[in-house]
Amino acid sequence: MIFYGTNSSKLKDGRISNTTCPNCETNSKMDYTIFGKYFYIYWIPIFPIGRVNIVECNHCKATYDIKNLDQNIKTIFQKEQERNPTKTPIKLFSGLIIGAIITVAIIGFGIKADNDSLEFAKNPKVGDVFCEVTLRGWYSSAKVVKVTKDSIFALENNMETDQKSSVDEIASKEENYTLSWPMTKKEYLEFATKADTIYKIDRK
Repeated sequence: MIFYGTNSSKLKDGRISNTTCPNCETNSKMDYTIFGKYFYIYWIPIFPIGRVNIVECNHCKATYDIKNLDQNIKTIFQKEQERNPTKTPIKLFSGLIIGAIITVAIIGFGIKADNDSLEFAKNPKVGDVFCEVTLRGWYSSAKVVKVTKDSIFALENNMETDQKSSVDEIASKEENYTLSWPMTKKEYLEFATKADTIYKIDRK
């Protein structure tokens, strides 16, 4: 079950003067509280969605939403905010910040993996595993078993999977590798760097 919705957090307390309460009609001061509304998922604030400004008469303790009061009180409140602005705390953007960090990390890991794969392709070693897209669009692997001065020898995995996330599972089973094929190092480099065929090279 996904828990999501809206909530509010107190941002600031303050006081305004020279106001007339609609309830007791007393010209006195009013205390105000500003609440920041936000959208959350699993109780983590994702982003702010507005504010609610509540005022309370010091005399009769009647409370109001500032938007329901007359223009004179709204103007006094607005001037108070201009003098002393209310800032939105960064915690109300927690979800967006976490999402941005995760996105940057994923991109960073992807770039590192691509760089590692390119380096592995240029300098093959026994045990390197190619994760590849097959001719019918499924996923499989090949493993380097011998490297000579001029040639590369590899075993082709005779198993395929339609799930990219399952390649590591079939690639880890030695009994799946039965078909062998040699190639020159030039052919190997062309093969290993084909983005539409090889998407990752693993090296232990």
